[in-house]
Amino acid sequence: MISRSLLRLIAIPTIVVLVLFLMVPPEVIGGRGGGGGGRGGGGGYSREGTASEGRFSSGKGSSQGARTSSQQSRSGNEENRQSSTSKNQTQRQQTAQSQTNTRQQGATERTNADQQGADSRQQSRQNYGQNTQQSRQNYGQNAQQNRQNFANNYGSAESSGAWSGGSSPGNWGNYYAGVATVAGVGLAMGATVQSLPLQSTPIVVQGNPYYYSGGVYYAPQGDSYAVVPPPRGAVIPSVPDSSTTVSGAGRSFNYSNGVFYEPTSKGYKIVEPPPGILITSLPNGAVTVTVNGVNYREFGGVWYQPFYSGSEVIYQTVQIRLVESLSKSV
Repeated sequence: MISRSLLRLIAIPTIVVLVLFLMVPPEVIGGRGGGGGGRGGGGGYSREGTASEGRFSSGKGSSQGARTSSQQSRSGNEENRQSSTSKNQTQRQQTAQSQTNTRQQGATERTNADQQGADSRQQSRQNYGQNTQQSRQNYGQNAQQNRQNFANNYGSAESSGAWSGGSSPGNWGNYYAGVATVAGVGLAMGATVQSLPLQSTPIVVQGNPYYYSGGVYYAPQGDSYAVVPPPRGAVIPSVPDSSTTVSGAGRSFNYSNGVFYEPTSKGYKIVEPPPGILITSLPNGAVTVTVNGVNYREFGGVWYQPFYSGSEVIYQTVQIRLVESLSKSV
């Protein structure tokens, strides 16, 4: 019987040879099989069957395939990175272009707005200048027209201080200088006040408005009121305190400072006196007019002929139309 020691000596080399055989690559064995006729013919190292069918894969082929796959993966990643970079660059360019367009559009809009604002301000200044000029012209024309209308309706003061025209014709001189009322103190014919005294009475004469207060008459002039002579035809509620009673032609009148008032159902009306009324004094503003060698006195459109009564001078009203016709014939 073979001893165990001998078996151990035989088994160990056999195992080593088997291990070496398994470690030899198949292509080496195949080469050898092809190159060595006796061994190949004897079928010594030829790998057929399962090895030729590919059931035993080579480690080198597997490694090469892995490298190829890794290279393809890197190539794909590179393409993806390039594509992503290209897309990002395109987006950045588009964003930058959009921002540039937005800034340009904003600048254009601001420029247009500034230009429109400048044009609007220029047009406003031109319109303001034109309107101001037109307003001054209109104001001047209206003021001139108002003065003309006032002179036509209420009369006007002459250089001598006499007041003539309107509904109170004739010379009124310094009429209000002798009015002994608080309202009349310091007032001159044609003077204007911004507001009327309290308890003023509105009066309409020949379509023209007047106001009466304390023996003084006012007429509207623009945005103020002018002091005017007593208008004939005006009806006031009471006569001035300085008035006296005079008679003539079967009628009685109240006389005060060159003005004749006739009692009516509504008060006292300023009238033209009939001829023949005698008064003892005339206002200081009465003027002397000589017609055909006869001296007459005129005040407020009323004509007087002076007479002596003893050592005193009295005045008698005369027919105005007669005196006027005589004065025109001279």
